[in-house]
Amino acid sequence: MTDRGLTKGLAAVLLVTVASQIFYIAVVSGSENEMLRPLTWFTELFAFSISAILAHSLAARHPIEAALWSTIALAGVLNVIQVAMGLSMFAPAMEASEAVPQLFAAILSGAFFFYFLAKLLLGGAALVLGLSALSAEGALAKGAGGLAALAGLAAIGLSLAAMVDSESWTFPAGAAGTAVTALLALVLLVRPQPEVTRAA
Repeated sequence: MTDRGLTKGLAAVLLVTVASQIFYIAVVSGSENEMLRPLTWFTELFAFSISAILAHSLAARHPIEAALWSTIALAGVLNVIQVAMGLSMFAPAMEASEAVPQLFAAILSGAFFFYFLAKLLLGGAALVLGLSALSAEGALAKGAGGLAALAGLAAIGLSLAAMVDSESWTFPAGAAGTAVTALLALVLLVRPQPEVTRAA
């Protein structure tokens, strides 16, 4: 698989996660269809898994940018964990709520913590990629880079705030995280492809 193919694939699966999160908020959260929730979460589970694999592949091919791609890969792994917690632990915890009232709340808080940490990492990646895109040729790359850098700063700050106080910052941080993921994907699609630099 070419570097460009890996980058486009990574951008595509990031956009899939954006679409699934919007779909979850707009449709699934208010639906009585019990199948929509697990279907949406399984879609995210596989998309985040693929994002981690593709980002790790790019890190291996570009040692100079290894920290950047590894950050995106780690965000994918953290998102896999938080989605897996929802799929495997939410239902049993709800069933045990009478015996252990705080169990579900504790698991939910843990899943959100991983979620916001992942968005913070994506915010950092978007900031770095956005700033690098500002020096590229072309108005589209510069514009996408500027927006991604700003969204990255917002996602970092709001995600950190939500990790400290999720009750007050969940919705702003979630919105910022969705926006920064979309803009990160856009920058990946429009930025010039760097040359492959092999480790010495």
